[in-house]
Amino acid sequence: MYNAAIKSISILCAALMPLIIASCDNRQKDEASSLYNSAMKLYDTEQYDSVLSVLDTLYKKYPAETDIIRDGIHLMAKAQEQISIKGIAQADSVISENAIIVNEIAADFIVIKNPDLVENYRIYKNLKNNTLINRTGIEPRIDDNGGIYLVSLLHGKPVKHTKLRVTATDGDYAETSSVPFDNAQNYRFNNDGISNEMVTFHADECEEFCRFIADNANKKLKIDFVGNSSYSITAPTYLKEAIAQSFRYSSAIKAGLKAEKDKLYLTKRMEIAKRQIEQTKL
Repeated sequence: MYNAAIKSISILCAALMPLIIASCDNRQKDEASSLYNSAMKLYDTEQYDSVLSVLDTLYKKYPAETDIIRDGIHLMAKAQEQISIKGIAQADSVISENAIIVNEIAADFIVIKNPDLVENYRIYKNLKNNTLINRTGIEPRIDDNGGIYLVSLLHGKPVKHTKLRVTATDGDYAETSSVPFDNAQNYRFNNDGISNEMVTFHADECEEFCRFIADNANKKLKIDFVGNSSYSITAPTYLKEAIAQSFRYSSAIKAGLKAEKDKLYLTKRMEIAKRQIEQTKL
């Protein structure tokens, strides 16, 4: 009798198994469809990044739902196309805005050609009669790629400086990176028995220093040449203006160039999305 009961239960389980599997399949399909429908609603309300996030969840949780997955791939390509279109429009706006700035102040910069240098550079117009020779000071320069860099000269004050610090009257300050003495980027020489220390700070080494001056050009600022000891000067008005305008000019050039690269990338991504849309058409 016991064996007969076991046999009956086995037969019942075998009969119910297709129903259980079908029920699981239906539940999986319903859940996948629900996610896809959520993504569709997000697409209709132009929440394209959220569309991608929901569809990513769909692919990971329900890879076996191939029909719904195919619809999801089609929808994802459409969302990526719209993201690219919006991004291209934003890039165009950035390019246009910064081109206006560059064109507006480009004429205020003078090209300096020096046969001893590998490439030319530009300086702001008010530095033309304030050349960095036999005097303590700083000169902001713009390279051929639009990057800003600084050259500092400490004349007659042997402090062996490796960096610059700018401080406002409220105590807020910014510094360049430290450039160790190497007799190249940081070098020292004597001229008629007077010591000179000249340091070049590349864009990544002086960006925050220049930004601080540009943001605080209307304030009284102290500049320290910092090394084994330090030497301070009050930043003259013409220097604050030169650094502020050079930083503005450089920032506009770099922002425009970055936007152009972004636009090129987005245009290629949009073309890929368009191909995927065609390939996954119902």
